[in-house]
Amino acid sequence: MLGNLVKQSFNKTVRDPWIIFALICMVVSLGLIFYPQLQTIVTSFQTDNGGLTLQHYVEFFQKSRYTTALFNSLQVVVFSTVLAALLAIPLAYLFSKYDFRFKNTTLTLITMATSSPPFLGAYAWVIVLGRYGVLNKIVDSWFDYDLNWKLRGEAGVVWVIIWLIFPLIFLLSYDSFSGQDPSLKEASMSLGANKRKTFWTVEIPLAMPGVITGLFMAALAAFSDFGTPAIIGGEFPVMPTLVYNEFVSEVGGNLHMASAVGVIMIIVSSVALMIQRYLLAKKTYASVSAKKAKRVKPSKKVAVLIGLYIASIISMSFLPHVTLLIVSLLKWKWGILTNQFTLVNYVNLFKSHLTPIGVSFFLGSMSTILDIIFGVGIAYLIVRKRYKFISNFVNIAMMVPYIIPGTVLAIGFIVVFNKPPVILTGTWIILVLVSFIRKLPFSIKSSESSLYLVHKALEDAALMCGAKPFTAFKDITFKLMIGGVISGATISFLQIMTELSSTLILYRPPWETMPVVIFQNAMTAGADFGISAAMGVVLMLCIYIPLLLVNKRSRHQD
Repeated sequence: MLGNLVKQSFNKTVRDPWIIFALICMVVSLGLIFYPQLQTIVTSFQTDNGGLTLQHYVEFFQKSRYTTALFNSLQVVVFSTVLAALLAIPLAYLFSKYDFRFKNTTLTLITMATSSPPFLGAYAWVIVLGRYGVLNKIVDSWFDYDLNWKLRGEAGVVWVIIWLIFPLIFLLSYDSFSGQDPSLKEASMSLGANKRKTFWTVEIPLAMPGVITGLFMAALAAFSDFGTPAIIGGEFPVMPTLVYNEFVSEVGGNLHMASAVGVIMIIVSSVALMIQRYLLAKKTYASVSAKKAKRVKPSKKVAVLIGLYIASIISMSFLPHVTLLIVSLLKWKWGILTNQFTLVNYVNLFKSHLTPIGVSFFLGSMSTILDIIFGVGIAYLIVRKRYKFISNFVNIAMMVPYIIPGTVLAIGFIVVFNKPPVILTGTWIILVLVSFIRKLPFSIKSSESSLYLVHKALEDAALMCGAKPFTAFKDITFKLMIGGVISGATISFLQIMTELSSTLILYRPPWETMPVVIFQNAMTAGADFGISAAMGVVLMLCIYIPLLLVNKRSRHQD
């Protein structure tokens, strides 16, 4: 009897190979997500001798430098998210309501802004607004006045992060405003409500899913950003830099304390996620109609105001990158920028730092291939197979890395893979694994959204004609969802190419990446700032060219 049950189970598994893939995904999630983070938690409760203690958490809440870092991080999140929302939400509403020239181009530019690496923007803003920056030089030479403008501390961190996170809020809010059923607005006005009341009681509430999700993603990005406060924070400590400094302290890193700080960061991120889900679960936002409102042509006055509004935001978003391009063509002397144009920065870059470019592409390609394979497969498990326990477990587990800051995820990998039986620290393998698992959510969600648009009957028809399950999936479903797969892979690749926080902790020579080179030359005293600027331009090209190609494929031209 038992033998027959085993045989039936085996035959069922052979007929449905997706079960094997689902089990592999469970092993991956346990081995690369839950176990490293569990070990991080365990390490945070350990002493140097292996005993158990609460001292690290007691010390965190007793010492002012730790509580100050937590308070500073929360301050940065609140101020930057609120100010970014004030820029993004009105812009999203205007985009959803009006139709005007160059709209798709503007959407592409804003999408490009989401892929800009945080540390690169911070470094570029220092060049513009720093103590020896462009603005101070212009005011001093033109007006003979020392402006003494210094982009530093909390104000500097908030200012830079605003321009990094506002595209997230804009894009998600825009989708929510655009997808509203116009009949609801018409019903409100037919019952006597004016445009202002309808806006606040109908349009804004219906847009809440996108707005709240955008605010959550922006807040999480601000909370976990390491590069910006590391470059311009100065004596303004925040949680990500605190984790890094605890780990690489010059007087001996404290892995136990770094783990405790990391656990607190995970708790804060998890609380934010629960708040977001609670706010969205309170009400129903769905509409039974698929009808969408037609966009209207704005009047000339409104069009001019919208144009100025868009131009100012786009200019501020890309001003640092334009500045970085110009600076990469100027000569640096003893760490001071001169007004002499030169190509020596690029010559030095390709002479001494060509390897990091190849390393970045190698690591990015390997991680992206894994993201495509697992992202498509997991999306199929979620949408098509829906195994009672496995699909839900994998779906939840694979989204966990999104809320774990890069520094914390890296520490978990070091705790697990720095001792027998598996020692991966210092190798390219650990860099690929951490990039793959951290950016996998982008590939999953993009593939999932495309798969929902492919009717299951098409694949069933292939199975009825005798095709094997994998063949039917490969020849029918995968080809129809390829657009979402490419978009997800592109986002994952771009995110991996610009990853700094986890790479900075995990890398060992010769596995330096482009972001590491930029960071080291921007932060190290006596380093070549020209190489940092030139490498920044190369990294921007590596980001924007693939993104432009994908946008050209997915959007209609103006």
